[in-house]
This record gives sequence, C-alpha cells and structure tokens, in this order.
Amino acid sequence: MKKKSTAVRFNGLFLFSYAAGAIGTTQTIPYLVSMGFEGTQKGIILSGMAISTLVTQFLFGYLSDKFKGCRWFFLISFGVFFIGDVVLFGFRWPQFWYLLAMISLTGGIARTWQGLEDTWVLQIDETKPVYSRIHAWGAFGWAIGSWAAAILLNWLDFPVIAVLVFLTSCATLYFAWKQQDAQRASGKVVKVADLKELVKNKAYILLVLILLVLFGMGTADMYIVVDKVMAIGGTSFHVGAKWGLQSLMEIPILLVGDKLMKKYDPANLMLGASVLFGVRFVVYSLIQNPWWMIAAAVFQMVTFPIIIISSKLMIDEIIPEKLKSSGQMAAMSVYMGLSLLIMPVFCSWLSEAIGCDPALLVVAGFAVPAIVLILMFKKARGPLQKKSQNSLRR
Repeated sequence: MKKKSTAVRFNGLFLFSYAAGAIGTTQTIPYLVSMGFEGTQKGIILSGMAISTLVTQFLFGYLSDKFKGCRWFFLISFGVFFIGDVVLFGFRWPQFWYLLAMISLTGGIARTWQGLEDTWVLQIDETKPVYSRIHAWGAFGWAIGSWAAAILLNWLDFPVIAVLVFLTSCATLYFAWKQQDAQRASGKVVKVADLKELVKNKAYILLVLILLVLFGMGTADMYIVVDKVMAIGGTSFHVGAKWGLQSLMEIPILLVGDKLMKKYDPANLMLGASVLFGVRFVVYSLIQNPWWMIAAAVFQMVTFPIIIISSKLMIDEIIPEKLKSSGQMAAMSVYMGLSLLIMPVFCSWLSEAIGCDPALLVVAGFAVPAIVLILMFKKARGPLQKKSQNSLRR
C-alpha cells in the first residue's frame, strides 16, 4: 500500500508541476514577440536563464546531498518559480532588463525543480523502478498545460497564463507537501572538494558532453523551430499545439521505458535516438506549413524520452551513493545551463544570418559529435553496462 500511495502522489506531482511549467514556458517567445522583442535582443533575454540554471542546479544539488533530502529544496525552488511566473505574466511590463531578470529567474529555477523532482523519484526504493512511468504523467501534464495556454490565448490575453500557473502550482505544492522525502544512505557531502570525484570520472564527463550536445539540439527546437513556425504563418496556438503534441508523443515510450532499459543497453538506445534527432531537424527544414510542423512532433516519441530516461539511469549508475543528487544536478547545470546560455543567441544569430531552414540543417549536424561521444562513452564505461541494466530489476 505504501509503495502504491507513494507512486500515486508522484504521479500527481509530475502531472501538475509539468502542466505549470508548460503553461508559461511554451508561450514565452510569443509573449516576447507580442511586446516587440525580436532577433538577438530576444535571444539575449532567453539566454539569461542559463546563469540561474548553472547556479541553482549546482547549489540545490549540493545542498540536497549535504542534508540528505530533496523535498524541501523542491518546495523552495518550485515556490520561487510559481511566484515569478505569476508576476511575469500577470503584470505586463515591456522593459528589457525587467524581462531579462524575470525570465532568467523563472526559466532557470524551472530546470532546477525538474531536476530535483527526477532525483527525488530515483532515490526512493519503491519508485525508482517505475521512474519512466511516473515521468509519463509529467509529459501528460506538459501536453495539457501547453494546449490549455494555446486555446485560452485565442480569446484572452497573457494574464490568463498567470491564473493557470497559480491553479496548477497550488495542486503541485499539495502533492509535494504530502510526499515522503528521499531515503538517503549514510554518506554525506561535507565539502565542495568531495565533488572532485565527479570530475575524475571519465565516463561521467563524456556523458555530460553527450547531453550538452543533445540538449543543445533540444534548445534549438525551442527557438529556431518556434521562429520558423511563426515565420511561415503560425500563431501562439500553433506553438502551443506543437508543444502539446510533442508531450503526448513522449507518453508511449515513457510507459514502456523501464522494460526497454532492462532489455537493451541504455547507451545503445541513446545512440539510436541521437541519429533520429538529426533526421528530425532535416525534416523540419523541409516543411513549409505550420500544421505539418506540428505533425513532425511525432519524432519526439523516439528521441527525447529515450534520451531523458537513459541519461538519468546512466548517471545514477556511474556516480557514488553520497553524490547522487550532486551528480545528477551538476550534470544538469552544465548541459542545460550551457545550452541555454549559448543556443538562444546562437540560434537567433544563425537564423538571421542564413535563414531558418539552413540553420535547422546546421543543428541536424550536431547529431554527428553526439554519436561519436556515445561510442567513446561505451568504451570508457566498460563493465558498468551490466550494472546499468540490472539496476531496474531490484
């Protein structure tokens, strides 16, 4: 009964938290465009969230290991996100520095509570084996949030986003408050110097580099692809529908992800997903209709959910027990933070310089270094392969 109730609470937590995250995130670019921000200026605003991502993920991961828990740090980070998003969309103020500060705060801290949420599930014995299925509720929540925002914006203005975030965030905080905290081993991080173990781990460093490249492609999907949707006649509705369909496409793989990770080497699954990620951007470059851009979201089924599940499990298996939170969050701070820092400005500059379609082909080429790094990781990891596959059987 305890196992079931814990999983059910996590299902609710992921459903409502990801709905809250999607509502504002998927409409950030249309929101900026509605206030007249375009090109590089828009890219700078969006890149600002990288700094808070780098700082907060590293800090919260370290503190989570030091105090051997995730619950309170999730509540704090999600609370900051919740208040920031309500203020951002509830009080329209088209000032560059204000928008830079608010989007940096809410965008960065959103990645932090998502990372803490994942780590929280993986550190509880009864929910780690069903992590993939729990994450499916997050994908469902993201789809609901995306579509709700897109549909309501057809009739109402952007303050409706603040109302939706408020309602879904209250539900999130309820489930988080009721959930048990992570069950940690006796190991404890006392000094930042303990994190040197991560730096000395070759497989860990290679995996972070792989994810940096792949999340760079994912970030380009947030910017160049959205810019193209708007450029070929799309609206905020098309953008929201694209995000919503992408999230729904994740659910089938997430529901069977635990079985996939048992049957196949997660590194091989990530390799296949990387190839298809490159193909996905080639297809994006060929489409000239916003509805077909939405339809291309079907590629999400065989790319991002596989990358997410396999990366979390692979990181969890190659780091020591006492650094479970720090290892996950430090990796996220690097591959998410740097991709958010570099890609928005790079994507805006590239699109302006050569056009959206050639820019999408450039991003498709990122799959090549990702594939090479995965092959290097497989060699460096060696005997960890069996350990990674067997972890879900416990």
